[in-house]
Amino acid sequence: MDSMIVEGQPGTGKTIIASHRAAYLISDDTPEENTLDGNVLLVGPTKGYSAHVQAVIDRLTGGSERVRVISLPELLLHILGRRHELRGSISRSWQDVDQTLARFVRATVTRMKTTGTKPTCDDVYDYLRRNGSSEQPVTRDPEWIAYLRKLPPSRDALMMRAHTPLLATIQWEVAKPRDLVGIEHIIVDEAQDVTPLEWLLLESMNEAHAWTIIGDMNQRRSDHTLASWAQVLSLLAVPYGDPPIHRLVRGYRSTRPILEFANRLLPAAERAVLAFQEKGPEPTTEKCRQPDLGAAVLRHVTRLKTAYPQGTLAVITVDPKAVESTLRLAGWARSPNGPFTWRHSGHEVTVALPDTARGLEFDAVIVVEPADFPQNLGRQGPLYTALTRPNRELAVVHTKPLPERLRKR
Repeated sequence: MDSMIVEGQPGTGKTIIASHRAAYLISDDTPEENTLDGNVLLVGPTKGYSAHVQAVIDRLTGGSERVRVISLPELLLHILGRRHELRGSISRSWQDVDQTLARFVRATVTRMKTTGTKPTCDDVYDYLRRNGSSEQPVTRDPEWIAYLRKLPPSRDALMMRAHTPLLATIQWEVAKPRDLVGIEHIIVDEAQDVTPLEWLLLESMNEAHAWTIIGDMNQRRSDHTLASWAQVLSLLAVPYGDPPIHRLVRGYRSTRPILEFANRLLPAAERAVLAFQEKGPEPTTEKCRQPDLGAAVLRHVTRLKTAYPQGTLAVITVDPKAVESTLRLAGWARSPNGPFTWRHSGHEVTVALPDTARGLEFDAVIVVEPADFPQNLGRQGPLYTALTRPNRELAVVHTKPLPERLRKR
């Protein structure tokens, strides 16, 4: 099966393509030249995404075990034999996720094995921290020497999200988990958020080097991820040359008014809207004083749950604790259905960080304090993602000035 890249704005059906392509690759009805002998790994952005898509895959494949859906954070922790997802930045510096670390790891493991040593993950990590030995250093580059020497002890690194790609790379080179052997095609959704080190880890799992890469570079969340598909392909061994890029242009999730509002954040040449849903309420923006922010959010929650009694509702914010406190005082309680869901009088609302909301959609969304959303390289990927989560209605509540492009008419 040939590799391909699929790109498109939010709501253009990228995740649907990921799900159906995974099912197609292992279907008995698929032409023989397009099927695999091995398994398919579908990598998504969040635990919520993987749970949702796994259910879709199970319906499409009858519960086949040949397609595995897992979020990238879950995959790293699975390799490390750990369960609890870590919080914090995906990287503190470019070196945390640079592909050079993979080269250091592989050289170190090879060196240890040639001396008859059966290294552990801790052995390799500590060797890197010491920069090897004076006779055989890992690197002679002063910048990398300084970085390696500042790495925390392994027990501390295990608790830091920024170091999980490095530790998972080490563990993979030392001892691969048996349940991740036999993968012949990897589908990566939200691929714009995969770091160089993570790409090389995925490549080492991909036995046939066949890929389906799906994403939207306008939704990048970090300065330390790759800025183009050409940069991604430069890291990967893809047979038969560079794969074709298929661009999806029609939006099926959000209404035209929502997309026109959110697309103000994009470069001028990329703001064209081709929406399946032409009509819908105009996005609402409400500015209030800081002491009134909680009340304003609660007012929109009440309004939207009334407007969409059978629909889904989310509040996306960089400060979920403040929203949760407001909901709790108003009689809402955390739902047993999930850590981000709150319930009151038969209604539910999801309170999500920008990261948590990736890959998800709701009937209505309240975005709180856009000015506080993180930016990268002059782009506002996390905010753009948040603004494009709703199917029908978007409300924005803020105390600080809106980002300049959202103020333009």
